[in-house]
Amino acid sequence: MFTISCKEEPYPIPNVPVNISINLDLPSYQPLNSPGGYAYVNGGSRGIVIYRDFDAFRALDRHSTYNSDDACAVVEVNPENMFELIDTCSGSRFSISNGAVIEGPAKFGLRSYVTSWDGAYTLSIYN
Repeated sequence: MFTISCKEEPYPIPNVPVNISINLDLPSYQPLNSPGGYAYVNGGSRGIVIYRDFDAFRALDRHSTYNSDDACAVVEVNPENMFELIDTCSGSRFSISNGAVIEGPAKFGLRSYVTSWDGAYTLSIYN
């Protein structure tokens, strides 16, 4: 008799409360006033990257899902490809539009947060 066990690996990034409002009129958030712009903000597990995709905003935790206990497990916008986030420790690459893994060794996508825009100057990020 054979027994097969499929134990699902737990998601490696902690779920921390996020409730942030930013003023898009401030100079540090000017890149978010046009499609393709991005900005880093404090919050989440190891910071959040916000990306503007036309009239929608994406907010992703910067905590890489590969070897997440390592201090260097943080993603940043890839300077060679603005549509990707890269974990320079592992080489894992993620989509900036949805956090999905583009190239491993990471197996899990980045944690995403809900965004709400008032159509003018206030962007809210929360979970």
